[in-house]
Amino acid sequence: MTRLRFRRVGLACRPGGSPWERSHCQNPFVQRLGHERYRIHFASRDDSNRSRGGWAEVTATADGLTQTARSERPSLDIGQPGTFDDSGAMPGCLVDHEGRLLLYYTGWSLTRTVPFTFAIGIAESRDGGRHFDRLSEAPVLGRNHYDPLLAGAPWVLVEDGNFRMWYVSGLRWEVDPEGKNAPIHYYTVKHATSRDGMNWATNEHVCLPFHEGEHAIARPVVQRTDAGYEMLYCARRLGETYRVYRATSVDGIHWERDRMPLLDTSASGWDCEMVCYASLLHTAGASFLLYNGNGYGRDGVGAAILEP
Repeated sequence: MTRLRFRRVGLACRPGGSPWERSHCQNPFVQRLGHERYRIHFASRDDSNRSRGGWAEVTATADGLTQTARSERPSLDIGQPGTFDDSGAMPGCLVDHEGRLLLYYTGWSLTRTVPFTFAIGIAESRDGGRHFDRLSEAPVLGRNHYDPLLAGAPWVLVEDGNFRMWYVSGLRWEVDPEGKNAPIHYYTVKHATSRDGMNWATNEHVCLPFHEGEHAIARPVVQRTDAGYEMLYCARRLGETYRVYRATSVDGIHWERDRMPLLDTSASGWDCEMVCYASLLHTAGASFLLYNGNGYGRDGVGAAILEP
């Protein structure tokens, strides 16, 4: 695969500091507004570490991104007590389908024997993407025969009227029987299909098998290309932190992974320990990689320009 090179241009947006967004602008992705205006959706966290949806509007130039507005309240709030998303609601991707603007998101629940589980929900916006209302208080894809532990981080494309989703599926937890070490999650990327966007069919196929030492492959972002499909994702080995990688596929099912990171950590600053959760923003003047740094996006959304 052709080696891509990016030049960092700094943080495009930071947490707003209000009670629901004390930290983080996690899992950024873009909604086009027209006239070189874009809305970057992400998940912020409150003082209890619970995620809620938020956004920042930016304008693009050849040199960078300038913030012009941001959400004053959550675009997607946490769910009701006892629901699958009562401990966090993390936007994943937007689908504009037949005049409806749909948001697929990850809902978080806290558990006892392991730290957490999550499932995939759906919401709809009727004000152009500023706020979203759930279409169901139950997940559209959660624990099932092929995903018995968790399912999250959805990325959805619609092709010829059919929905395709790439998502994170939990394969196993490794639990210390003496309880001295935290349980370790093993999850990677799988693929599901749907005719209506609500009812999903899954199977046992793993899109991105682990390389040696890996235990977490996260946040797939997929786009169509002339040759098939391209995926951005992040991966980490035991004892290490995330790096951003790329994979390509002819059919969206079987993937060839890059061995070298698409983006590695910087020498110092807010992304010197980790880079993760990347997506692309193509503008008239440049292509930007949006990504998170240390602490899974604790300081905000960073941007890097694709160099010729």
